[in-house]
Amino acid sequence: METLRPSGPARSIRTAGTLAAVILLLAGCGKQVDLYDYFADDKPAANPSANVNVPGQNTGGAQPANALVNNSTLGATDAALANARPSNGIEKVSLKNAQGVAATVDDLPVTNFDISQRINLENALGSRLTADFATRKRILGTLVNEKVAKSKASKANFKIPDRDLEQRIDSMVKRLEVSRADLEKRLGEKGVDQGTLKDQIEGTLYIRWVMSQQQTDTKVEVDEAAVDAKYNEIISDPRLQPVSVVTLRQIELPVEKTTEAMHQQLLYARSVEAQQIMKRYKGCRTIKAASKDVFNVKVGKRVEADLSKLPKPLRKALRQAGTRKMIGPIRGQSGIRLIANCGIRKINPPRPSREQVKASLRNERFEAVIQQAMAEARKDSYIDYKDPALRP
Repeated sequence: METLRPSGPARSIRTAGTLAAVILLLAGCGKQVDLYDYFADDKPAANPSANVNVPGQNTGGAQPANALVNNSTLGATDAALANARPSNGIEKVSLKNAQGVAATVDDLPVTNFDISQRINLENALGSRLTADFATRKRILGTLVNEKVAKSKASKANFKIPDRDLEQRIDSMVKRLEVSRADLEKRLGEKGVDQGTLKDQIEGTLYIRWVMSQQQTDTKVEVDEAAVDAKYNEIISDPRLQPVSVVTLRQIELPVEKTTEAMHQQLLYARSVEAQQIMKRYKGCRTIKAASKDVFNVKVGKRVEADLSKLPKPLRKALRQAGTRKMIGPIRGQSGIRLIANCGIRKINPPRPSREQVKASLRNERFEAVIQQAMAEARKDSYIDYKDPALRP
């Protein structure tokens, strides 16, 4: 029996949400498949989709060097940029705790690594999940349901043949119109282990088997008026409004650590050299030429950030400098820093089609059907949550 069993379908365990990752769009694949069609009737319907991802990096703190940049908020450029750059969708897992067991289902373990891999998989398929507690708890619930289904099948001496599993993956790849190698490459770029997708498909098939054994009615109807209402709600979401993204490059003039008096003199000298670079600078393409006669200059990679999330003083400085002048000199942890504005562009987040919204609503309702089936199946399994807070 379960250590703590919900009295009804657990809303926090969104099985269908994670099952959808099996057949949703990989960024760049160009196809999306309706979960309900795939899971219930196995007749996928393709829809276009897209995903926007803005990368970045983090380098350390900073403070103003002199009166040329006298607002202390401008000095904290690294923290500001770190907060302004969206996540790359790859959750980093501590190797120390990666294999820690979060729960067991009839002696089948679910590890913290399994949870993190599913988060990465969903993000690879277009989600923007973080590794917060609520998300990990929800993903754990999905993995527990899959283990329950697999355990129940094992007790009935049923096993999904490897051949069938491989055929299912090949079929999915064909529908997405990508090669299997390209699919695995895309997942790898998002930090997803090759076995994660296979495990998820296998879990989906075992849950499907449980529902067939229970003779679950999988027919789900969606009211067209509800689709219209949901569609209007989504396209009115402020998060779908255009976003201004600024591209920045940071130029470092390192200063060696020495006595305090000497350090201040070196900082002043480097600040003078930084001003020379600023005078020669005519745009991001001229950074190399502007700094060629200055010793030990480090030019950072291009970093893109949401302009609206940057501190007001930094936004003001970027507007005043434009793309033909640098911001600085600024005193950083390693020496003197300059900031170059390489341009601002607008990103228009992709809006879903009405058919995608309809599929989403149908998936949501079908999810409730899955939860009812799995709530019944969970009664026959012993589930041990290592952290009581992770219980549904």
